[in-house]
Amino acid sequence: QTFLSLEYHVFSFCTEMNAERIGCFWPNPAVERFIISIHKHFFSNCSLEHVVFVDPPDDTLTLLILVPVFLTLAMVVLVVWCSKRSDILA
Repeated sequence: QTFLSLEYHVFSFCTEMNAERIGCFWPNPAVERFIISIHKHFFSNCSLEHVVFVDPPDDTLTLLILVPVFLTLAMVVLVVWCSKRSDILA
């Protein structure tokens, strides 16, 4: 686990325990607002850059499309061939 996920887990567990200790159901709107305000405070300096997804090169894209198509066709042919063979042998 990363340090951040461990700290978040501890924070979440602590919040849940304290909410139950004071008689709040978990989760509730007040706790959610508190968690959101904490996130806004601590993560306000995070970069707002959006990841731009790029299509793979045409060769790779063609391969990613054709391989499953040919595998599907091969499996269909194999199933039909085996079913015909079992009819002949039976």
